[in-house]
Amino acid sequence: MMNRFAELLYWAGRYVERAGNHARLIDINYHMRHELYGQQEREYVWERLVESTGSVARFEELYSNINAGTNELTVIHFLTFERSNINSIFNCVQQARNNIRTLRQLVPAELWEVINAFYLWLKDQNVSQVMLQAPHLFYQRVREWATLFSGTVDAAMVREQEWDFIQTGKFVERVDNTLRIVNTLHQQIRRESDSESEHYNRTAALLKSVGGFEAFRRQYAVNITFEYALAFMLQSSSFPHSVQYSLDALVSHINQIGLPNRDFEALDERVSELVDAIKSIVGPIRSGHIRLEDTALEHLVYLSNQLGGAVSAAFFQNMYVGA
Repeated sequence: MMNRFAELLYWAGRYVERAGNHARLIDINYHMRHELYGQQEREYVWERLVESTGSVARFEELYSNINAGTNELTVIHFLTFERSNINSIFNCVQQARNNIRTLRQLVPAELWEVINAFYLWLKDQNVSQVMLQAPHLFYQRVREWATLFSGTVDAAMVREQEWDFIQTGKFVERVDNTLRIVNTLHQQIRRESDSESEHYNRTAALLKSVGGFEAFRRQYAVNITFEYALAFMLQSSSFPHSVQYSLDALVSHINQIGLPNRDFEALDERVSELVDAIKSIVGPIRSGHIRLEDTALEHLVYLSNQLGGAVSAAFFQNMYVGA
């Protein structure tokens, strides 16, 4: 497969996964803001939501010189509709649509129909309509579209390189998303002195932000603590949004695509570094020693960035990939 086509498929997978992840994160934080934050600090919920998506610098660049500031409407617009924010839901869907349109000869017609309909629906929305119709319904619909795209990929695509590249992008994005959310919440907990109930609410929001609350409850019952949630989200082998599950799936798809030994070794090294770093965090939690070093999760986010770079270097810097 040509390098350009492979890269477009990879990023289509990442963009749609990112759109669904951000929709869930915004929805959960919006509807739990009263439980997550006290009356005096509630205005900071929006700044922290931007922080969770890794777009703080761009947000400050856009809004630092106007009176709008950091509030409900500006943040929802920025994360959902802002054209100049490359991580906004609209931009993610638009870029995924552009990629799939370029590759229509390589993907099933159903996939184009889904992403095109998703884009056309989203293009007609705006922040005023979202607030009028209830944000939960809007973001639930975004998640449904993203899930429909993923389901169409699984149901309609032949298990060849095209499919593997979309899945590779999806799982690289999933690793990055989960680690960013976990790291952001850990920083908040470390900076602030919360009551036990507030810790519970923050941990519940963390799990719901990746769709893992019910799955966690089945395994840990009522023992909802940040440390156990952290272990679950990092090292569960059965929860689809855990970092370990995503890494296992990623390695499987990379093996299916096929790489020269040198390129595979570089990627394998990055995956191994992440797995070892996860074990160094989860091991003490499982043994009852739950103190977490301040830089531990930041190091995982750094390794995740390195992993994304290693994937790009291995697949997209040569003229052709695969055989």
